[in-house]
Order: sequence, then structure tokens, then C-alpha cells
Amino acid sequence: MVGSLGRKRVIVTAAGPRMQPVLDECALPSFRRYAARWGFDVHAERLPADGTAADSAAQQAKWAKIALLREALRSYDLALWLDADVLVLRDDEDVAAHLHPQAFQALVLEQVPSEHRLNPNTGVWLLRAGPAATAFLDAVATAGPQPGPWADQGAVLLALGWDRGDERYHWARPGRGSSFLAGTSWLPPGWNQPYVAGRIPAESYNSDPASYTDRPTVPRPHALHFMGLTPQARLRHMRAVAAELGTSAS
Repeated sequence: MVGSLGRKRVIVTAAGPRMQPVLDECALPSFRRYAARWGFDVHAERLPADGTAADSAAQQAKWAKIALLREALRSYDLALWLDADVLVLRDDEDVAAHLHPQAFQALVLEQVPSEHRLNPNTGVWLLRAGPAATAFLDAVATAGPQPGPWADQGAVLLALGWDRGDERYHWARPGRGSSFLAGTSWLPPGWNQPYVAGRIPAESYNSDPASYTDRPTVPRPHALHFMGLTPQARLRHMRAVAAELGTSAS
């Protein structure tokens, strides 16, 4: 499929058995609607396993996006990664409009005041095929899966030269930077807005539910990210939001 700018485009996502119902029922219909509007193919990979929080299976599932994006960029000019726990709520804007002509990627900055944290979040990640994107993915692969909650995202921060803060990424902030930072564009925050409502400790991991209360939000986000929740909680909350906004129909 060729997009509105004459370029071949693809949305890439993946889920293992625990997250597959979330992806199939809630996320994928919203991805396909957006893809139809802006000329993207959709590639959804079924992973053999996933896990919970930051266990080994979960880390391997998170890391799979690096190889899947590399593969996509062999055939497409633009690859948009969307995590399986993302709902695309609006299709009135081409995300590629925010990719600077000289940049090879675009990400959203996630701000968590209670953790004194500011960092790129790879749940929504736009890449333009070319030597720069290949070199960046090579640098991420060389770093390898990182310990703690962010196997892939931690490696991306390392490749960008970000100050990653402590072992939980508290106090993460822009650091000395690498050569890749100049080739990075920043998507508006509504392109990867955290879902903040109805969080309880029993259904949460990585960050305390209270850490979501003061995160910046916009009134009408393009993409809502149900991060840091158990698969069962994600499914319930995503079903409710999709039903309210009419995004559950394929």
C-alpha cells in the first residue's frame, strides 16, 4: 500500500498469548481504521510467549519490536510501531507530518513528575528507512535487552545518550546525547498519552498508580497507551474506552 505522500508505509505491532486478546479485540481495529485513512499496511506478529511486568518472557516480548522494525524497514519507507496496549482514537492527522525531513525517527517524551522522570517512550515509534535508522537499530541491538522494566526502551535511551537515572529510571533526563539525538523528532504528547484513570495497585506494575495522577495529558489524544497494567486490566479498560468512543468496531 502506498500512503498519501507516495511512500510505502506499515504499522507494526505484536503480542504474545497473554496480550493477544487485547490486541485482537481492542487495539487492532483502531490501527486498521487509522491505516486505511493514511495508507498504511498493518503487520501484527503473534509472539510465542509473553509474561508479566519485567519477567524474562515479558522482556523477550518487548525486545521483539527491534527485529520486527528492522524487518519492516527492509520493505517500507516508513514504519510506525504501536504497542498492543495502545488505542488510536483519532485519524484526522498524519503522524508522519511530525517527522522532520532530516530526521530518521520520532518518539513522544513521557513525563512523570512523581518520579522526576522525562524520557522517550517506545510504545509509539515512527521510523524512516535509511542508513541512519539502520545504524540506530544496530546501536540498540548492540546495547542488548536492558535489566529492569524496560528491555527495549532502556536500550533506546542508551543509544540516544540519555541520562537514565537510577535502576527504576527515576530522575531520567536528557544527558550528553549521541549523534542519533539530532536525527530524532518529537511527536506531540497526545500521540502517546498514558491512560490515567481507574488504576489500583493490584492491577499495576512498574510504576505506582499514584504516579499517573499528575502526568501531563491533552483533552483529545490521538493515541491512548494503557501502560503498566495487567493484561486483564488492560482488556477491561480498553474495552470500556473503545465502547465509549465507538472504536471497537472493525
